[in-house]
Amino acid sequence: MAKEQINEFGRTVILRRNNEGQYDPSDDSFTGSTSAEESIKALFTDFTEKEIDGTIILRGDKKVLIASAELLAPPQHNDTIVDGNDEYKIIPMSTIQPGDTPIIYKLQVRK
Repeated sequence: MAKEQINEFGRTVILRRNNEGQYDPSDDSFTGSTSAEESIKALFTDFTEKEIDGTIILRGDKKVLIASAELLAPPQHNDTIVDGNDEYKIIPMSTIQPGDTPIIYKLQVRK
């Protein structure tokens, strides 16, 4: 049911999975960085004025709901959502999982 509602009211976006590669402490850099893209349906909503605290949740942050059945693997903190010309970094994420199976990933994203 969650997937049906996200498909009906959401839109197609790109989940860009970013792999930073190996860390080299000698020059404080990463080598071998890669990324892979996955086309998914996502539902964007705004945070309410009450939720915006100016520290953890900033004005302009969005909530993004993704049905777990849409994904090959859960989104990660360093992944990004690409919506047209806008790119959003995933800040924290929570999983709605009443039993053993995740149903929805609830993301906080920021431009």
